[in-house]
Amino acid sequence: MSFYRELLPRLRPGHHNQIGASDPAKAAQIDGLIMALLLVDGLLCARTDHQANKPLRLPVNELAEHRVDADHFEQQTVDFAWRRLCERYIRRSRDLLQASALLGKPWLSGMTYRLCIARTEQVLREVQVDPATAYTGSRSQKLMDRLTATARILWRTLTGRR
Repeated sequence: MSFYRELLPRLRPGHHNQIGASDPAKAAQIDGLIMALLLVDGLLCARTDHQANKPLRLPVNELAEHRVDADHFEQQTVDFAWRRLCERYIRRSRDLLQASALLGKPWLSGMTYRLCIARTEQVLREVQVDPATAYTGSRSQKLMDRLTATARILWRTLTGRR
């Protein structure tokens, strides 16, 4: 998690200091949203980072705790250990997204936050249904699946409802 915390200052919006001075809770929610996106990105890019011999953006102690090793990334193994690790990241990311959901409350000014949260939820749902998508990053190619996902995201963004 310290890796993600080090990235936070570079990814914050330019007026984050002003927001923090006037509304510290909103600044913390923005940080939570950024952290959720970084967690999802770290999980989805783990295989690519491993293949490029870059350090993984997943904590080594969590990989060891769940018994996920280099063979998982090389062979795209989806076993109990990989499912548990994905579930942990999904749960952690969803918790951060839920904590950031208040950013989307004002209808017009919160629309970008709602869109970001809804799309991230869609990605998390895809990984939860099929943890192999965390390796490949591929989405369903069926037109009806994509239309349904797009409609769900638009509904959540425009209405602010689930």
